[in-house]
Amino acid sequence: MAIKMMEIEFTEQINPIRKLEKYEGVRILVRYQGRPLGWAYVNNDPWQQTISADRVRQTIVEQLGKDLIRSTLGEQFGSETAVVSDRELPPISVVICTRDRTDLLKGALEALLALDYPHREIIVVDNAPANSSTAEFVARLPVRYVKEERPGLDWARNRGIVEARHEIIAFTDDDARPDRGWLRAIAAGFADPEVMAVSGLVAAAELETLPQQQFELIYGGMLQHLDRFKVKGDQLSAQDLLWASKYGVGANMAFRRQIFEAVGNFDVALDVGTPTRGAGDIEMFHRILAKGYSTFYDASAFVWHLHRRSDKVLNRQLQDNGRSFGAYLLTCDRNRTVPRLEILKFAVSQWFGWWLLRRLKTPGLLPRKLVVSELLGAFDSPFAYRKAQLQAQQLAQIEPEEQPQSEPQQVAGGVR
Repeated sequence: MAIKMMEIEFTEQINPIRKLEKYEGVRILVRYQGRPLGWAYVNNDPWQQTISADRVRQTIVEQLGKDLIRSTLGEQFGSETAVVSDRELPPISVVICTRDRTDLLKGALEALLALDYPHREIIVVDNAPANSSTAEFVARLPVRYVKEERPGLDWARNRGIVEARHEIIAFTDDDARPDRGWLRAIAAGFADPEVMAVSGLVAAAELETLPQQQFELIYGGMLQHLDRFKVKGDQLSAQDLLWASKYGVGANMAFRRQIFEAVGNFDVALDVGTPTRGAGDIEMFHRILAKGYSTFYDASAFVWHLHRRSDKVLNRQLQDNGRSFGAYLLTCDRNRTVPRLEILKFAVSQWFGWWLLRRLKTPGLLPRKLVVSELLGAFDSPFAYRKAQLQAQQLAQIEPEEQPQSEPQQVAGGVR
């Protein structure tokens, strides 16, 4: 049955939750003065139309009481992050890559245009579109439009880097809905001059279907840490370097432009639009950390993500996860970021042994067929990797299309 997703700011008035006839419960992201504090779950059995405000507050206190006390004490003793004035905030370029998903893009751009941030530009990179629907829609909005004809998400990301005018470049996806304070939290992460990349929480925007619940609550979702931490690449073991998916994800990541000059752009043989079907984002975080640079994770820099709704699409997603992670490890071997023996040990013990075979034997609440799909994708990864390398070589011979610079449209209050 469906689970309702919502957020509550604990320092503000808590209202009753209504229209719950079809929901078995409510999963609440509880925030304290804007910062994500934790998840609370309010059961709705027997099925009711409304859950009272008193019951919601009581449930939050019961489940997150210790976290609330820590946040209150932190506020009293001044351990919270200092507020930065608008004039001190660095300008940020936001790049959103899309391909033939105009309906999804509409929601993403609505969220981006509502961001609470004074100095930013939004760039839509349309990747090898089949028609002009995205271009026509974007033309009406205060954003810049760029078309990248070479198919592949990392070709689009790299085009976004070229087009971006600012020194901090943030990326999100057309199926993500950034929180209003997303860019402020990203900017706070970059206040540390050592930090070269920032990422944050990726929360399920809805849990209306069983596949969405399986992916978020059982499989593990995308990025679910609710704290903040700095990662120093020169202090990580080979195993931690290879589990780079713990530190950042494509739906929610930002970089200093200078890091691309130091480590290179995104690998165009990886991710959606290539036979590998993913991993361009985690390979970039791995490469940054393997070179000894630092990254930062902050749950306050969070986005909501629309997970796959159907069994068929989730099955394909997990198969892509297996295929892309294998291609990622082969890329690490090719780049010599980690010794080959360490990659082999990791692949056997951590990836196959702990992540895949252990769950195949004891899948728990996750259907075994989904684990099998991921395992089959893993077996296919060497072949997909080879195909993607050939495709990348061919596309590299094509010169990017020259385009006139599109300027943001005028809106009330000035140009965005």
